[in-house]
Amino acid sequence: MHGPCPPRSIDQRFLSAEGLIGKDAALASEISGKSEKVYPADPVSPAEVFCGSSTELTNVETGSLDLVITDPPFGGLLHYSELSDFFYVWLRLVLKDKYPAYFDAEYTPKSLEAVANRAREPENPDAFYQRLLTLCWREAHRVLKPGGILAFTFHHSEDEPWVAVLESLFEAGYYLEATYPIRSDETKGEGSKPGTFGSQTIEYDIVHVCRKRTEEPKPVSWGRMRREVMADVRQLQAMLENHAKEGLPAADLQVIRRGKALEYFSRHYGRVYVDEERTISVKEALVGINQLIDDDADTGKEPPPVNAEPITRQFLRTFGTANELKRDQLQKFLKGSITTPDEFEQRGWGAEKSKVFTRVNPLDFARDWSGKHRRRLTSDLDQALVLIGACFDGSGINASDTLKNENFKPHVALKPLLEWLHRNGPDQANRNAASRAVSIYNAWAASQTVKPTQGSLFEEEYEL
Repeated sequence: MHGPCPPRSIDQRFLSAEGLIGKDAALASEISGKSEKVYPADPVSPAEVFCGSSTELTNVETGSLDLVITDPPFGGLLHYSELSDFFYVWLRLVLKDKYPAYFDAEYTPKSLEAVANRAREPENPDAFYQRLLTLCWREAHRVLKPGGILAFTFHHSEDEPWVAVLESLFEAGYYLEATYPIRSDETKGEGSKPGTFGSQTIEYDIVHVCRKRTEEPKPVSWGRMRREVMADVRQLQAMLENHAKEGLPAADLQVIRRGKALEYFSRHYGRVYVDEERTISVKEALVGINQLIDDDADTGKEPPPVNAEPITRQFLRTFGTANELKRDQLQKFLKGSITTPDEFEQRGWGAEKSKVFTRVNPLDFARDWSGKHRRRLTSDLDQALVLIGACFDGSGINASDTLKNENFKPHVALKPLLEWLHRNGPDQANRNAASRAVSIYNAWAASQTVKPTQGSLFEEEYEL
């Protein structure tokens, strides 16, 4: 491409120069349409080349760069340095005298390699990987101008590596300006197999364009952000499918939707609330983002309430109306969701015995809370379980008093959850108790004179 071109949003595909004229005549006029050879001796623009750790760019002045382009390492362990040693030792033989600062060492440096290497960091390799990534992002943040851009692509369709990448990126002071789906390198298709390079089998990669955060993020409720994301994602999906003969594979939709949703989340990072006091984590956000796809695809079942917390929706979507699941079934359903059965068990929502995971009985859950702890209940499903448990015959717990307890501040999703569990409870006793809980909640809500304060993030949800 010759000469400067104004930035434009076009379909990221190969086009002939003639075909481009009909789509963007101004852009087509800037290219010759012919490939040209570039030889080693051809003149290039003035540039400086440095070799070193991205955690310490001492040769680059603060606020001096317009653009940083990078490709972060994979979340899993690839022995980049060891693989580099294969050709480094041969290059060193002829270059160590000319470039002693770079080729004096016998092997490539490895102490600051941003990979999760258990051999080097046996205590917590994942934390080391994330810490190094954050240092790299922060150093790039330092050298960028206030209006500078950081652009990167991350070839991975699994979610677990994304948690480390995104947390480190946002903590370093960036937000996602835009995400661009592009056709991925077809040589990456075998990347899910051990010992091979490349990403998972996906046709699209996402180029992430980031900017420095220059102001405090604005608070937003998770429910509102989710609705805005869905509107944009569906519009984007329709545009992409318009250019595809048979639609897009599920893996591609996952990657594209995730990118669009993360644009919204990054702008509000640290201020996305699941209730009036609690914010949502990167991991919880990714769980919720994945559910955007599943809710559209799973048309045969009633999805859990959209304003419920992501981990709650994951639990209810996993079990549906079932009271128990075999361990292999549960693990298969949760595969790729970055949610584990242990997380459900730690929350007290179920337990595993003899390779079968069984949901907690709401009556037992309510008695445990009422009789022992009286701890503050903030989780929406915790509140629903306590209120439903109190409504079982012979529970000995006054459901109305439970709502008045100072440790029981009703979650915005409590009523929708009670109504959902009334229709989708695992057995008749649960459904009957949920029905009573709905009636008691409605009577309590009608007696309340205090309404959500004006300007509350959850005002719309309360009105639903």
